[in-house]
This record gives sequence, structure tokens and C-alpha cells, in this order.
Amino acid sequence: MFEIQLFGRLEVRTRGISLSGDDFGGERPRHLLALLALRGERSLVDLAYLVGVPAVTLKDDLAVLRDRLEPGVRSRDSVIAGRRNRLFLVPERVRVDVATFDELIAAAAGRTAERAARPLTAAAYVAARPLLEDVDTPWAAEARGEYRAKLMMSAQPIRS
Repeated sequence: MFEIQLFGRLEVRTRGISLSGDDFGGERPRHLLALLALRGERSLVDLAYLVGVPAVTLKDDLAVLRDRLEPGVRSRDSVIAGRRNRLFLVPERVRVDVATFDELIAAAAGRTAERAARPLTAAAYVAARPLLEDVDTPWAAEARGEYRAKLMMSAQPIRS
């Protein structure tokens, strides 16, 4: 199982090891992983545009990232799967803190204040640090704003 942390610094924990910073093979492979973990399945063209490189270069970055995440594993067995020029993380093999946050916010929706307190407290704990605080790109800044707004909206008083 790959546990991907997007709140705070991008970090991946798997099989007793932790990867962060330059462990992903550079800034572009790190951004590629962040985008897939944050936004789910995306086309190569869309990812290349967001990362700011031609699709061919993105494919090279993908090979580096796959090797850093799972050294010696063939592309078809990687946690990063591809289908029809689209890339995605294999859902059964990853757990992303952003998805956990979203699930907790959804669990609190429609509950009384008393029943919503527990999942909202857990969501606030998950999002204690800014989203992708080590990524300085327009798409990361937009995502930070989106999740900051979700956190603030969830903190609004709930009517019993």
C-alpha cells in the first residue's frame, strides 16, 4: 500500500520506507505524482500542460517516477497505470490523505453538530498543514485555496 501525503510536504510511505523531496527523481516527477494523487486520472496531454513540458518529456519523467516508487517493477505492474494515453494511480494500492479529508467532510455533512464534531475534528487534523506546501505552481496554489475553503466551510457552525 502506498500512503500519499499531500497536506504538508509531498511524501509517500510504503513498505517501511518514506520518500520525499528529491527522492522522486526531480521536481517534474514529484509534480506528476502530486497531480495524479490530487486530481485522479488525467490525460498525458493535460498532465504535460500542467507540468509545462512536452508529452515525450513527461513520459521520461513518468519512467523516472515509476522507478523511484518501485525499483525494478515493470511499467504494467506499476502503481501508476496507463490506459488510452491516460494515467492514474491504481486505487487498490494507494491511500491519499486528500481523499481521507474529503471522506471525513462528506461524513459530517447533514449531521447534527454533535455527530459532525468527530469527523470534522479528524478532517482538521489531516489538513493541519497547507496542501502541497513544497510545490510552488499555479495548479498547486489553486488546490491549496480549494482545500482551505473546504476546511473553513466545514468549520462553520452546524445547526442542530
